[in-house]
Amino acid sequence: MLRRLVAACRIVSLCVAVAFAAKSGVGNLDRGDTRLLISECKLHALLRTQCAYVLATAFHETGGLMMPVRETFATSDDQAIACLDSAWAKGKLPWVTSPYWRQGWFGRGYSQLTHENNYRTVSIKLGIDLVSFPAKALIPEIAAKVLVMGLKEGWFTGKKLSDYINLGTTNFIGARHVINGTDHAGKIAKYAVAYDATLEQGGYSVM
Repeated sequence: MLRRLVAACRIVSLCVAVAFAAKSGVGNLDRGDTRLLISECKLHALLRTQCAYVLATAFHETGGLMMPVRETFATSDDQAIACLDSAWAKGKLPWVTSPYWRQGWFGRGYSQLTHENNYRTVSIKLGIDLVSFPAKALIPEIAAKVLVMGLKEGWFTGKKLSDYINLGTTNFIGARHVINGTDHAGKIAKYAVAYDATLEQGGYSVM
């Protein structure tokens, strides 16, 4: 009886997640560069739940586009700098102590790679010069590696995806610490549940 109840709850949860995905656009595996990100997750042997969180992060950080973007969603570097300058002048960035963006270190990619030290770290990790050419962080294939490897290996905060999501635990809310503390953690967790459902339906496997 208990097993049947658990199975029934699982089916209900799956149906709810799929319905949420259909309504919000989250969970669409053909949206933007989603398939590229899934391939990168498989290349690095991420669990299905870990891949779901990678996709959820990309969905949030790119505003649902699932394509590499500049911070502020600007269409050029100059526009991004101007937008950030304007926001800072108006006091809309109270957590910022210095205008990091003026030297080109504003957010780029699926994960919004930001600040010179992060660009330098990623350059060393990937063997690609993003310090001299930060715009390379917008190249999908490079941006995908930054997101997937960064979350897996803990490049951004020292916290790894496996600290929160592994074979024994699926803590989609806590996993936000891998990128940015608790910022929008609940919202992104809902995205992850939706992606996990569609990945399961699609037969995601790293074997």
